[in-house]
Amino acid sequence: MRQSIKNRIRYFVTFNRVTNFVTKLFGMISDFKNGEYVCLKHDKTKKFYVVSNIIVEGKIQLGYFSDNTHRIEEDTYIEPSKLEYSVEEVYRRHDELKGVF
Repeated sequence: MRQSIKNRIRYFVTFNRVTNFVTKLFGMISDFKNGEYVCLKHDKTKKFYVVSNIIVEGKIQLGYFSDNTHRIEEDTYIEPSKLEYSVEEVYRRHDELKGVF
């Protein structure tokens, strides 16, 4: 798919031109929220954060800290089925729930 089409889809979903119901119905949004920390199911040492939870070509956009360039890179695209929440995210959610009760 061309980059312009991807950008157009992201625009429609991001600026609520398409309702959340429609996007979830057609599988255009993953269960992960923007800004959450995730890791690979088969390698827990690799930590990523969700830049955009909009699914384009079956993948979501992730960011990570690059050891080589010492910068935050936001150009990783991985299928949501290969990801799970990282330990840090689980603890963060646990602390949020403790504050509610």
